[in-house]
Amino acid sequence: MQSSQAEITQQSQQKYIVSGIVNFSTVPDLLNQANTMFSSLSAAENKSITIDFSKVTECNSAALAWVLELVKSARLKNIEVQFENLPTTLQTIAKAYGVEEEINRLMVKV
Repeated sequence: MQSSQAEITQQSQQKYIVSGIVNFSTVPDLLNQANTMFSSLSAAENKSITIDFSKVTECNSAALAWVLELVKSARLKNIEVQFENLPTTLQTIAKAYGVEEEINRLMVKV
């Protein structure tokens, strides 16, 4: 993976890891990867997944837009999605846009 790319990899049956830079240039590809991921999950019996952001090296407001789109797409396919290790930058942007509570509800509770 080049430094200007981002990807989603499956760690286990229910856990996916996002890695790289999540910004305006990488989000379109991440949307395609997520759509493929959700399509494969549509046939699965267990429709609950966790998306881990621990390997994201950089993000901007495009990352927030992508997270919100993931939630919307998942709901349309009856998939429950939770997030863990969201970057502080993304959480700060969510607060600035007034969606911090929504994002917090989607965080994995430890």
